Amino acid sequence: MVLRAEYQLGDEEKKLEESAEICLKCGVCCVLKAHSCHAQYDEQFDPTHTFVYDCLGSENPTGNLNIWLCVSCHKCEELCPYDVTPIEFIEAMKAKAFELGLAHPGVMSEIEQIIGTGSAFPVTGSSVRQREAIGLEPLDPKAQDELKLISEETGLTERLNRYKEAQK
Repeated sequence: MVLRAEYQLGDEEKKLEESAEICLKCGVCCVLKAHSCHAQYDEQFDPTHTFVYDCLGSENPTGNLNIWLCVSCHKCEELCPYDVTPIEFIEAMKAKAFELGLAHPGVMSEIEQIIGTGSAFPVTGSSVRQREAIGLEPLDPKAQDELKLISEETGLTERLNRYKEAQK
């Protein structure tokens, strides 16, 4: 299998390509069930067609929605006997997919939720009562404004708007 993802990483490109080839041939991080990537439990993956293999060897890596199954837990990195970091490749594919408007709609909704409300989940009366019951302080409404500012300053808001335009 040949690595199909393209990376624009300058002088590191050759080293990264070699690392990815090692990664594609190994798959240890995906087959050790007690310690492996959570995505490997999906029925579409097996010891001969692992999650990492699916992501790195896909015909269209940035259009492969499976890349969004990676939650950046770094288990693959910790288990790798060859000191390869598959998450570098997967994160690069995610960034490229985002720029091309190919990000998973659920991820985009989550980003909008966080920027818009300051929380990954809708804050309901029930969640407010649960926070009080376990002694947590109320959520600070300033956090929402801070997240919006960070999003604007880092260009995330602009990229999110470009993504929405690409979807139309």
